[in-house]
Amino acid sequence: RYPPKIPKGIRVKEYAQQVDIVPTILDLAGVKVDYQFDGESLLKLINGGKIREYAVSETWGERAIIDGEWKLIVHYPKELERPGPVLKGILSLTKKKGKLGFELYNIRKDPAEVINLVDNEQTVLNDLLSKLNEWIKAHLKPGEKDPMEELDRYYMPQPLEYQKL
Repeated sequence: RYPPKIPKGIRVKEYAQQVDIVPTILDLAGVKVDYQFDGESLLKLINGGKIREYAVSETWGERAIIDGEWKLIVHYPKELERPGPVLKGILSLTKKKGKLGFELYNIRKDPAEVINLVDNEQTVLNDLLSKLNEWIKAHLKPGEKDPMEELDRYYMPQPLEYQKL
């Protein structure tokens, strides 16, 4: 709550990402910077606007995209084939240990992400993969390589190259 700019009790049901935090704080403080952030100020949402169609996140050899009621998680094989010590520790704590491929969930019907629908929803899978690949390309500067490719971990995911998790 920030009374001068955010009305009490307001709720927004749009996508936000961690990269939106700094632009939002700067916007609230009235600070103008000559820098293009990856994120957007969330104040646009409070005023009824929209800042993105879907949300993307990435961590430890995985990327995820959420669009509407669907969430797709892509596991990049090279990361899991040769995990470093931190990832080995994380993998030992998860049910995904040693598995490669895609996870597709209807997060409205299955918010706990228990039922992987990757085999049943090929159209949704293809749509989300297309959006994710577009997002990857859009966020690279001319001549820049994808960081996962630089680390020999990345490949453009294709729908037929998966193992159900």
